[in-house]
Amino acid sequence: MTPSLVFGFVLATIYGLVFYLVFGRGWWRLMFDWLVSVAGFFLGHWVAGLLGLAIFNVGELRVIEGTIVSWLSLLTLRVWRRA
Repeated sequence: MTPSLVFGFVLATIYGLVFYLVFGRGWWRLMFDWLVSVAGFFLGHWVAGLLGLAIFNVGELRVIEGTIVSWLSLLTLRVWRRA
């Protein structure tokens, strides 16, 4: 695993944990929030790479784009759960 990949997993894990601490209840939601956060982060990183966006990179990792998509994914999940 490259350091950028590890750093991406750490950031996505922190985002999922913070989201769970604010909105979540139960162990299954913790795991689901973590999975959605990681998937969203790396989806944002991948799409930004395809589009050639580079707002703030740490090595090869597109942090801002990954963060935005991770949080949008978590918020979309929250809205979807309430509907």
